[in-house]
Amino acid sequence: MRERLNVYHDQTEPLISYYSKWADAGGDGAPRYVKINGIGKVDEIRDAIFSGLDQ
Repeated sequence: MRERLNVYHDQTEPLISYYSKWADAGGDGAPRYVKINGIGKVDEIRDAIFSGLDQ
């Protein structure tokens, strides 16, 4: 578990910041960043993901 958290903080977390800033700046090819809370019932999380994709 600790190793997985280390990998998250080292590799994934910086990408969130990178893509969020890029999305905020806009422009051609800018991604859209949607944060989904992964806590709750599976059906609720799934619906939130689909809702974010439909935006």
